[in-house]
Order: sequence, then C-alpha cells, then structure tokens
Amino acid sequence: MNGSGGLNLLDFLAAGINKNDPVIQAVLSDYEGHGATANELAELIAFIDYYTRTDGVKRHEGESLEMIVKQFTKLRRQLEETDAVLLRRMRSLTERQGDEIWGNGPNLEHVFETYFCGINAYVCESTNEESLLQNGGFEEDTDDWTLAGGAAYTADARFSEKRGLYFNGADGQSCLQALIDISAGAYTLHFFLKGKCGVIIQDAGGKYFNAAEKTLWHEEINPWQAEPVTNWFDNNDEWRDAFCFVLLRAETAKLKIKFVSAAGRDAFIDYARFFLKPPNPSYTIVIQYEGYAVEDKTLRLAAGEADPIEDAGYGKESYFDHSYIVGRKGALQSAVYKSVLDMVRPRGIQAFVEFVERTETEEQ
Repeated sequence: MNGSGGLNLLDFLAAGINKNDPVIQAVLSDYEGHGATANELAELIAFIDYYTRTDGVKRHEGESLEMIVKQFTKLRRQLEETDAVLLRRMRSLTERQGDEIWGNGPNLEHVFETYFCGINAYVCESTNEESLLQNGGFEEDTDDWTLAGGAAYTADARFSEKRGLYFNGADGQSCLQALIDISAGAYTLHFFLKGKCGVIIQDAGGKYFNAAEKTLWHEEINPWQAEPVTNWFDNNDEWRDAFCFVLLRAETAKLKIKFVSAAGRDAFIDYARFFLKPPNPSYTIVIQYEGYAVEDKTLRLAAGEADPIEDAGYGKESYFDHSYIVGRKGALQSAVYKSVLDMVRPRGIQAFVEFVERTETEEQ
C-alpha cells in the first residue's frame, strides 16, 4: 500500500511482465495504487476494517448496516428506505423498550408502539375473527342495545370512531343486548373500559353467570347461579381491555349481556365484542390511532430524526418520534403490521390485528 491509500500491486508481478503496459495498470494497478483490481481490494479492506472495528450498530451505514440488520432481525431494506429508518425498524424488534420478557402482552404492545409512534396498542386475549355482538361500537341508533336509567352514547366515551357508551355514576344505568340461539361452548366477552362498570350475563333459563368462578372448567362446578350476579370491572382512569370467559354447557335460545353502572363512578365503554373462544391460544392486537381527513394519505413509517444524544438511554421513550399513521385508508395498508406481528408473536399462537380510529365529532 502506498502513501495515497491505494494498493500498488505491480510489485507482485512476475519478472518479465511490463509494469508500464497501460492495460496492466488499468486492470491491476498503477504505481499510485489505482486500478480496477486495486480499487476493489482497497474497498474490501476498508469495509472489513470498518465492519470489525466500528462499535455500536448506530454507527454503521449502508451495506454494513444492512448486513447487521439482516443477521439479527431478518429485515431487508425496503425500496428507497434510508439508513435511519432501517435502523429504527431493527431497534423496535431488538430493544423493545427494555423488556426482559419477550412475547407477552406488554412486550407486544411496546413493539408496535415503538415501531409506529402516535398509536396505542392493546393485546386482547382469547379472541376470534368475528364478534357475535351487533353494534359493538355503539355508533348506530338502532334497537341492538336497550338503554335505561340515563345511559347514553356520547363522543366523550369513544375509544374508537365517534361515540361510546357512557354511565355518569348514577345508580341504575344500563345497556342490554340479547343474543339469539347461542350454541354450547366457551366464549369471551371483550370490551374497552375507562372507569368502573358491571356486566350481568343471563341465560334463557333465568340463571346468571359468575365470571369470578375460577374452576368453571371442572364438570362438578356450575358457574351459572339462580341469584343475580354482577361481574365488576375497574380500569380506573385509563383505557384498557376488560374481558371474561363465558361457558355455555348447552345451547340457549337467548343470552342477555347487560352493562350496568357503578354508583358514584363514571364508566366509558366502547368496542364491545363477544367471541366463540378458539380451542388454541389466540389474541388480537388492537391498534388505536387518530384519524385524518386527507383521503390520499396512508399508513407509513416516517424517516424521523436522530436521537438528540448519541447512545443515550431513552428508557421507555419511543425511538420513532416522527413515525405515524395518517389517513382513513391507513388501516387498509395492514401488511406491514402483520409482517411485524409475524416476527414477534410466539409460534403456534394465532393472532389477529384490528384497527380502530378515533374520529373528531361536532359533539365535542
């Protein structure tokens, strides 16, 4: 190697070969170390030195970064994807906000919230693809639900779309729906709740389901009771998923599901679903985001900016400060979500992705 940084390969030629031949110097190298072969070898040596001596993945660029990302996460650079975005995608799958346990509910929420900043992710267990409840979002003024005692659909209670079910803390408020011809089996009732409410589940024979009965899978235990039972749920002041299992030992002509108020406590309820529980483990990741009016924009991962301080520990803050979902068509672009989900979900567990949009209304 000469002083200019090139590789002078002429000294390695056998005696008798004309080192001044223009073809030799073009293909191999000249006295300054420049030529087709010398240039390629110089780049290879520089890459090996850079790849092996550069500490920290955040300092790698280009092909070196691609090699690291592919090795540890199997991700490939997307069309016109910058180094910054590729690195951010890798870190969402490897750092996971410092979680020590991977594959559980909180970890999956962190993966998606880190990958797509500006959303809330919720993991709902024991779900299925089709809900048996009608108007589970409380959006339509139909006869699907029967309101009583001052219960109302309001914008303040919305978890998704424009409205949700609201109890203002007065005693005796309720919202009831009857499901017809429900087959025997295990079911899961899911809904999103902020505050406190009760759920009364009654079969066609007038018996009430006690969801607190932990041994309901034992044949000698009957969770259905003659006396009224209210199953209470309390999520305080934060939107979270609430659920309970419902075991039907025989087909029933009518199953009544009734939300009731807790005296002195507000309840905001939305996105209620009632699933036939699959025989194998399953869960749904519910993606909540704020809608935008611009129709032509869709789901995308924005480039964002570099961390303010190199290698600083930002704890549970998202590394994707400028990544977001925009547009009403965003939910249609679900392939990227499912791709991430396939990489992080435990093997053998069926998973679903659902998108909900919080829409501004004139009622606010």
